[in-house]
Amino acid sequence: MAESLVNTRRRIATIKSTEKITKAMKLVATVKYQRWRRYYDESRPYSSQMQRMLITTLESVPFEELSSNPYIKESEGEKTLYILVTSSLGLCGAYNYSLFKTLDPILKEGDGLYLIGTKGYTHYKNKEVEINEEYIHLLEEFRMSRVRRLRHSIVRDYKSGKYQKVVLVYTQYKNSMTFLPSLHTLLPLDVEALSLRKDSYDYEPLFEPDLNTVLENVITYSIDSQIYQRLIESELSELASRRNAMETATDAADKIVKQLQLQYNKSRQNAITQEITEVVAGANAGKKEE
Repeated sequence: MAESLVNTRRRIATIKSTEKITKAMKLVATVKYQRWRRYYDESRPYSSQMQRMLITTLESVPFEELSSNPYIKESEGEKTLYILVTSSLGLCGAYNYSLFKTLDPILKEGDGLYLIGTKGYTHYKNKEVEINEEYIHLLEEFRMSRVRRLRHSIVRDYKSGKYQKVVLVYTQYKNSMTFLPSLHTLLPLDVEALSLRKDSYDYEPLFEPDLNTVLENVITYSIDSQIYQRLIESELSELASRRNAMETATDAADKIVKQLQLQYNKSRQNAITQEITEVVAGANAGKKEE
């Protein structure tokens, strides 16, 4: 009985120690989540305005020029270039698993794969795909200048004719409890999805120095904005997932400690009762002998 009590005490101490770790990790994830939520809120107006500017510019381009634009016309390549955004740390629930579950069925042999996050590299390093590791730590030093470098590499690979399209695989942030693995086609631009309205202006917009130069710049800045916004969403989703996972682990540890504490108290009470019974029995036996 004494040995059982000692083991129960050890289990309680171990689980309490684990609970302290998960609670600390939850607090760290919460602080980081709040910071990245601020980035998310601040970036949304820019992303929205950039999308409007893209639509305004495309609406001013004649259809013939629009269909022949290298960012819009379909490439002759047969492969797909995927940009996968995963985490570099674990303990974030099903965050990475959901992304792998989304990408695995559509990833074909010979496709290109830009990896952001080390978990993606661990999962796909032995696959027969062309892996680019240059931007694997991009989110650890997250800046718009690095996003522009990534875009430059993507556009270069796409314009080479090697890939039919470029798809960003990321986690779309809905709220602190809901985030969904998503696919977003960066190239070619889906003009139909932009809902262009030709001849919808009373006065034609003026473009300086000329329409083609403005179009080139607006498209590249728009791609930068799309990547930047979705990387923030991915990081925000990862932190929310980790915070939720650590909160669940902390609650589970607390529940187990309470159960073990109750078990320990019952065992201790039984041990005390047994000792009292033995003492009383011994005393009674002594009286009979007298």
